[in-house]
Amino acid sequence: MTHRFTVKAQIHNVSIDEFSKLAADPVMHEKVAKRIPGEDIQIHESKIENSIYTLKRSYNLEVNIPDIAKKLLKDAFRLKRTDITDLNSLSSTVDLGANIPLEAHCERLVTGDQQHLNIQLIWVVKVKLPLIGGMLEKHAENEIRRFSEIEIAIVEDELKTQLNRH
Repeated sequence: MTHRFTVKAQIHNVSIDEFSKLAADPVMHEKVAKRIPGEDIQIHESKIENSIYTLKRSYNLEVNIPDIAKKLLKDAFRLKRTDITDLNSLSSTVDLGANIPLEAHCERLVTGDQQHLNIQLIWVVKVKLPLIGGMLEKHAENEIRRFSEIEIAIVEDELKTQLNRH
């Protein structure tokens, strides 16, 4: 079974125009990626071609997982993440992979005006493990929501840091 959910957030006091300019800088994306809680981050690709920005990375997340999953995974949770962003439309796809049979895909859209940004993340998660897949999908949602909140807070901090420099 596939599990779907949406995460919505707002960032105040940042305009869509300011965000659009800052989002076109790979260094900002890399700074955000390096601040996500985890260990052994490796950036495999960070490039802009035309108006498409690609960031591929892997890292060990510090996640809270059920005991049964810890036994299966031996406490290792290596996440592979690919973000592909259309800098013109400010829309992205995010694909997550891990050392468990996990499929997680997100459609991300950033909209806004001169006062704030609206961020919407539409997630589809599937864990292909008999008997416990559904339980792990719901747990994956909790972890993805938690890390999304952390990442959005980091993005907000980086945006405001960059805007205060100019």
